[in-house]
Amino acid sequence: MSRRILAAALTGLALALPATAPAQGFPSKPFTIVLSYAAGGPTDFLARTLAEKVSARIGQPVLVDPKPGANERVATEYLLRQPADGYTSVLVALPHATNPAVFASLPYDTFKEFIGLVHLVNIPVILTVKSDSPIRTFADFAAFAKAKPGEAMFGSPGAATSSHLTIELLGTLAGATFTHIPYKGDAPAMTELMGGRIVASVNSLPGALGQIRGGRVRSIGISSAQRVPTLPDVPTFAEQGYPDAVTATWFGLIVRSGTPKDIVARLNTEFNTALALPDVREKLSDRGMTPVGGSSETYTAFIRSENERWSKVVKARGIKIE
Repeated sequence: MSRRILAAALTGLALALPATAPAQGFPSKPFTIVLSYAAGGPTDFLARTLAEKVSARIGQPVLVDPKPGANERVATEYLLRQPADGYTSVLVALPHATNPAVFASLPYDTFKEFIGLVHLVNIPVILTVKSDSPIRTFADFAAFAKAKPGEAMFGSPGAATSSHLTIELLGTLAGATFTHIPYKGDAPAMTELMGGRIVASVNSLPGALGQIRGGRVRSIGISSAQRVPTLPDVPTFAEQGYPDAVTATWFGLIVRSGTPKDIVARLNTEFNTALALPDVREKLSDRGMTPVGGSSETYTAFIRSENERWSKVVKARGIKIE
C-alpha cells in the first residue's frame, strides 16, 4: 500500500471515530431518570421497575431522582441544564406535550430542545364517584352538571394532565361543563372524593385501583378502547356513546436534543428490552400499565401529535395555567 493510500485510509478512520466513540464508551457512569412527579406514585414504581433491569444490562447504576412541580417544568428545566450526553433523562407524561398550549410562555422550546427516547407505557383514565353515590354512569354525571351548574366538582391529579383533559373532552362531547379542582397527584384527589368534598375524581388507573378494589369508590367509566382485565365490569366511555374519548395517561422518557444518535439508539434498545421481560410486563399489568416501547423517532412524533390533539381541547375549554 502506498503512503498516499495509507494516509487517506487513516484519515478516513480518524474522521469516523467521533461518530462511533460515544456509544463505545457509554455508559461509563450512572444513568439518571428524573421524575416529573413525587416519589411513591405510579411514575416512581415504573421508573424503579425498569431501572433495576436496565442497570443490570448496562453495568451501571440507574438512579431515580424526583423533581416534581410546575406541571413537569421543574424536571424539564433541570434536564435542559444538563449536558446532551445521554446520562440524564426525564420521565414525562402528557403535560410535556400540552404545556406549550396551557402556559403563556415557556423557558424552552418543547419540540426543538428535547426528543423522545422511548414510549414506556399507556394507562387508562378512570372516572370514579363515592361508593354510595347515585351517579352510575357518565351520562348521569353530565346530567347532574346540567341540572346543577357549578356543583359537578371533579378532582384530578393536576391541571392539563391526561385525567383532567379527558373529562374536558367528554364535557365538550356531551355539552356539559364541570368544575375542575386540581390536586397535586392522584392520592389527594381520591382522599377528597372519599371525604365527600368533590362529586367525582378522574385519575390514572393505578392511582384509583386500590380504592376501587377496597370498595371505597366506584368507577363509572374508563377511557381505554376495551374493558380492562383488572376491572372487567367497568364500561368504557366508548361503550357509553363517546368513541372519540379513547385516551390514555402515557409515560415515556425524553432526553436533550443533540444527544448522540448512537447513544439514543443504545438506550432505546435497553429500555425496550426491559419492557419486553415477562416479569416486568406482569408487574406493570398488575398496576394497570400497558407496555408500549418502540423507536425514539416514533415517540417523538407521538408527542407532537398529542400536542396537536389536546391543544384543540385546551383552547375550546379555555384551560390556562398561570
